[in-house]
Amino acid sequence: MDQDDSIKLPPGSHTNILNRLSKNSLIDLALNWLDDYPLTRPHRNLEDEEEVLSDILHSKEVYEYFQTAKTSKKKVIERILYTDWFQGFNMRQIADIEFQQLFDKPQSHKWTASKLEYFSNSEVDTDSSLPGKAQTFRVSEFIKTFKKALHALFSYHLYSIQHPLLPLAIIRVQIHDSASSIGSISKLPSARHTYFFAVDTSAQHIFHTPFLAPYNKIIKESIQSSLSSPGFQVHLASTSLTATSLEPLIKLRTTSRTSTALGGWNVYAKDDVDVSPLTPVEQVISTRLGELQSDNKGEEIEVRKKKRLKFINARFGANQDSNENPDHIDEKESQVYDGIDPSTALTRVEFTLEDSLTGDTETGVKPKIRILLEGSHVFEGLRQLAIEGVVDETKAPAWVTGELGVSVGRIVDGELVKT
Repeated sequence: MDQDDSIKLPPGSHTNILNRLSKNSLIDLALNWLDDYPLTRPHRNLEDEEEVLSDILHSKEVYEYFQTAKTSKKKVIERILYTDWFQGFNMRQIADIEFQQLFDKPQSHKWTASKLEYFSNSEVDTDSSLPGKAQTFRVSEFIKTFKKALHALFSYHLYSIQHPLLPLAIIRVQIHDSASSIGSISKLPSARHTYFFAVDTSAQHIFHTPFLAPYNKIIKESIQSSLSSPGFQVHLASTSLTATSLEPLIKLRTTSRTSTALGGWNVYAKDDVDVSPLTPVEQVISTRLGELQSDNKGEEIEVRKKKRLKFINARFGANQDSNENPDHIDEKESQVYDGIDPSTALTRVEFTLEDSLTGDTETGVKPKIRILLEGSHVFEGLRQLAIEGVVDETKAPAWVTGELGVSVGRIVDGELVKT
């Protein structure tokens, strides 16, 4: 148990954060707090231990009744705030509430993927897998070293939890303005002072909420120093991928088959092709796409349409059965979908185009054009435009089809430039 978990924040603004949760989530939290005795014990003027335990048992019965009865969320909140925890929540409870909001509403935060790069003997290893330390990533060890990095700089509260659905450890750190003592906290810090980190089991990447001012540089450097060891310096490198939930980052940046087979390469992740392991990958994908592009004039129109659709789906990494069998079921994900897997949906894609003017070889002028695309599933929307003939699937660059697996970047003379 962290030493500062029990520090209480005075009541006042807790109604707002509780209103973000559903009734069932509020009841689950209350029951968990009642079980987590004595850290989150209800507030009573009772000294006898038996009376305390009896009172906790009674409170459990009340919340269990709320689960089955037609009790309003307002009444549940009133019970929590004015009966059981009327003196205010402690730091652990605030963290529990924000974690629950994160799980209930996966799109409530913006997430960025940063790759861990090791510097050793002034050489950067970005392609091979990380050394043994990262392969056996332990959250407890990271938290211990991360606390040391923050201790001399801030008052803070740090708490971690295992994601209930995804193979991720979620770490929450709340920074406080007072550098003297966390016990002097008088109000809940703003959202700009709260950061979340998610680490997958392979520790190839760290997913995190944006590093916002004024602590962005310090937080990033603290993470890097906490992951570094003698002889190896870890840096967080941008992957140009941002999403409004963790699931697309899991799909596109962890050690899954999908993350290493985007766009036209997606056929290998789904076992859509069966070739010799000795056949060069480039040759196989080139041959397959070439066959899909062929347009035999003697074929029926419907056959040509199907071949064109397959080519579009190959470019965008969609199901080959898309628009042919809308009831297609992906057995691995147990989800029904038509088109690009919705779990990889990106809601915002932004690129800056810098192309040299035609015929202008002396001045080297490169006008900049900003392209911003927003929607519930940007690349699926572009795939639909390709089907409608608005987007030319044969000429669309890879950053338009999602083959590059990035959501932001600079395109200089048609090529993505790493920032």
